[in-house]
Formats: sequence, C-alpha cells, structure tokens
Amino acid sequence: MPFAQFSEQAILNAMFGNVLGKVKTGISAAATAQTSITAGTFASGGQAATWDYATPAGTTNFLVCTPGSGATINQYTAPHMFQATGVVASPASFTIASQSIGPAITAGDIIFNMGITAGDVQAWTLNTIYLGLTTQAVSGANQANVLSGEPTSTGSYARVVIPNNLLNWTAATAASPSVLASAAAWTFTQSSAAWSTGSYNLVQAFLADAPTLAGGNVLAFGALGTPQAVNAANITLSFASGAFTITLT
Repeated sequence: MPFAQFSEQAILNAMFGNVLGKVKTGISAAATAQTSITAGTFASGGQAATWDYATPAGTTNFLVCTPGSGATINQYTAPHMFQATGVVASPASFTIASQSIGPAITAGDIIFNMGITAGDVQAWTLNTIYLGLTTQAVSGANQANVLSGEPTSTGSYARVVIPNNLLNWTAATAASPSVLASAAAWTFTQSSAAWSTGSYNLVQAFLADAPTLAGGNVLAFGALGTPQAVNAANITLSFASGAFTITLT
C-alpha cells in the first residue's frame, strides 16, 4: 500500500527541518511561574536572538529538551511540551500560560516544532543529521552494507554535520511523490589521502543519526549522479543547494 500525497508530505516535513532554534536563557526547576521562554539560533547555541528560519506560528506546540553529545546527540533528557499562546519574532521568544517549570530548562536546549494547536502533532526529534558516502550500490543495499561500505577516517574523511532546520531543508512539496530538497550547500572535508579507488567508487550518499563512521542508524540512501573516486589528497566533494533530494519510495 503506497503512502498518499498528504502522508508523504507530512512525514517528510516532520522528519526534516523541524528544529526552530535553541533556548537562550535557562530556567531553574521549580522556579517562579513562567510566562515566556527565550530563544535563539541553532548555530549560536541560542544566543543570537532570532528564530532559525521564520517566526513560528503563534499557536505552535513546542518541544524543549536537552540533547546529548557526540554519538548520542539525538538522545534527550528533561523534555517539556508547551502550547504557545503567542510567538515573538525578535528578540525571539514564545509565551505560555503561566506555569511552574518541572525539570530545569538549560540554555542551549533544543526547540522543536511539534505542529500547531489545530493540526497534527509532529513526532520526529533529530536535531542533527549526518551525511556520509559509501561504496555500496543501491541494488541490494541495506543498513549494514551501506555502513560497511563507508570510508574510514583515513584521508580526513568525516560525515558532514547538518543541523536539522529549514536553513538546510526546503519544505516538502504537495505532490505525489512529495519531494524535499537541500536548501544549502554541503561540503565534505578536503581529502588528505585516498578514501576510495577507481575499482571501488563512492556510489551512494546516505543520511544517518550519528557522526560515528560505520555507525548510527541510516535514515535514507540513494545513488550519486556520478560515482566518485577520491583516490588522492586535495579532492573536495560537495552538494550544491537543491542538489540533494529525498522522496519516500
């Protein structure tokens, strides 16, 4: 049974680009009743007092939680759900019904868009996604062989770090199949030695939920337009803005 147009668009929008920023000012646990939470951009750790892409709707449901680090960056503690009563564009903040805070909210906590009050709740909470390359062909590909075909760190290979916000992803199209595309250029570290050979070209790109080479969970994978052999130093691979697209198949 294929997904319908509505489902495809909703799933892609829930998976990619739903980070709105980070908390700017922390709130102690059991503090005096609060009426607002300040925010800032992902890149600034919450300190640049604007939203990451566009000001969220005034009826947004916000999930605020503390991320892990490294391989556990997408694992969270101290989750809070807030139904906003209003949103301020600059300095960025959202207002809430007066309430005491349970677990403390820390500066730098992730702020997720969980949909609007009158809409469906989104449930995908990856704040950072990682782009990798592999020698595994699309035919017969699965998580294990996609990961086993990834280069090692030899030659300065590393996954590209992609904050999961709308600076990096477009909104999914209202079509079937629904298409979601990159909204920024993504560039791998320049090679300092070979990552692959002509006999074993890098033929696929993939997205994962952790930075660990040959580790984490594979979220999506697909063939490169042109296979690449990074067989020497001083080679730089990149995707131009809009060149990386995702559909549900």
